[in-house]
Amino acid sequence: MNKHFDISRFWMLMRLELVRSKRAIAMLSVIVFGMLFFVGMLLSLAVEKHTVVYDPEESYAFTLIVGGFVITSLAFSELSSKLKRYNFLMLPVSALERFLCMWILTTIGWILFYTLVYTVFSLVANPIGHMIYNKVQFLDFNPLGSFALTTMKYYVVSQGIFLVGAAHFKGYVFPKTLFVLILFAVVCGAIIYFGLRDQFLCDHYCNVSTGECELVETAETHVIWEIIQGAFWWALAPLSWLTTYLGLKGQEV
Repeated sequence: MNKHFDISRFWMLMRLELVRSKRAIAMLSVIVFGMLFFVGMLLSLAVEKHTVVYDPEESYAFTLIVGGFVITSLAFSELSSKLKRYNFLMLPVSALERFLCMWILTTIGWILFYTLVYTVFSLVANPIGHMIYNKVQFLDFNPLGSFALTTMKYYVVSQGIFLVGAAHFKGYVFPKTLFVLILFAVVCGAIIYFGLRDQFLCDHYCNVSTGECELVETAETHVIWEIIQGAFWWALAPLSWLTTYLGLKGQEV
């Protein structure tokens, strides 16, 4: 018996997870569609009365990423309950198969599912919205456009952080992971502030209204910024995936 990966066993695990989640998927579709239509479009246009053009891309980016983070934080929810934990660990599948199954469902599966729902929403909601707000121009959503594809890339890279939290935290995964991220951002911000305080306090061009800052523009061309970008795009996701896999292996022990 293959202890690491067996294609038939992996496929049965995928089917099991999909069967378990079919009701949640149906409910999620209705909730997402209703929230996007009534809150994301009608309510926002009623509040922002001077809107002339309704662009669905920003709403797509926010809801795809935040919704995906919430879904990912529920990936290994059985580990938070002692009773479900035994069933989860006794299931005859390997840690690698568990990881690959949840990674596919929460990345590729979520992106395809949500993009399809959002595309259908855009096709249905735009004509209705135009009937209600005839002075507003409703732009079409292009799921294969550069903005949508870039959003998907950002999600695939950053989603692994919440997958790590799902494998290591027991309960309240989403708020705990957010707390760790905020704490990490505060520590990094404090280090940057005390390290570069003298440079930021010196005379330099800075326009708050336009967001232009001489020091920020200079930092974007620095080699350290290039290293940070490279680490984000090429190191963050593999490191998160490896940490998740090791966390699942540790749960078995």
